[in-house]
Amino acid sequence: MKNFQSPGRFEEAIRNYDKALELDPRDTIAWNNKGAALLNLDRFEEAIHCCDKALELDPSYVAAWNNKALSLGRLGRFEEAIRCYDKALELDSRDTITLTNKGSALHNLGRFEEAIHCCDKALELDPSYTAAWNNKAASLDGLGRFEEAIHCCDKALELDPRDTIALSNEAHSLGSLDRFEEAIRCCDKALELDPTLLEMLVTKALCEEQLGCRQDAARSYKQFLALAPDQYAAQVVEFAHQRLRELGSSEITDS
Repeated sequence: MKNFQSPGRFEEAIRNYDKALELDPRDTIAWNNKGAALLNLDRFEEAIHCCDKALELDPSYVAAWNNKALSLGRLGRFEEAIRCYDKALELDSRDTITLTNKGSALHNLGRFEEAIHCCDKALELDPSYTAAWNNKAASLDGLGRFEEAIHCCDKALELDPRDTIALSNEAHSLGSLDRFEEAIRCCDKALELDPTLLEMLVTKALCEEQLGCRQDAARSYKQFLALAPDQYAAQVVEFAHQRLRELGSSEITDS
């Protein structure tokens, strides 16, 4: 399937799939690909409808089960997502993407051991699959097994040194072990690769606070607030404002 990178391109894709479906309403690939485009536009209910259409026509269509599961997950309907992943795995038990995505859904339900089991299965099949290393790291972190989580992040970064998810996960685990300087270095690397990863500024600021670097922490919080779009998570924005107030940032000037 063609990867349409911008919202406009996803809309263009949907129009093209609609034209294909006018010609052949039983085109399962068009239904699934339209669902994938809608998923990328955060139109999850519509995406599920398209996947259901594809699955009515072909219940053995693994990609449609996966796209439906991803859409359900984005709606927070993780139990339903897992059932879809299980359907896909009944059809292809060696699908590493399905195994890893199921692990992510289990992680979101706090079922960390089961999530790790899914990731391990995926890694047995493909030890170079960075998404599985990253998901395993997140679940190990959730269990408080921080050293093991860091090991998984390092594996992902060996495979792709520009993997910002691995850098983000590693920063969190390092911070949990009070290895704040190393965590800050991970944050800086991630931000260098992708300056839009605003949560890294908050993680960095928290580590700077722990090191007693109040001015640096205030500067990181201010940078976050200056860049955060209006639709950014309100809780995180309020947290940054609160930390600035407690740091007495009115007395801190930017350098």
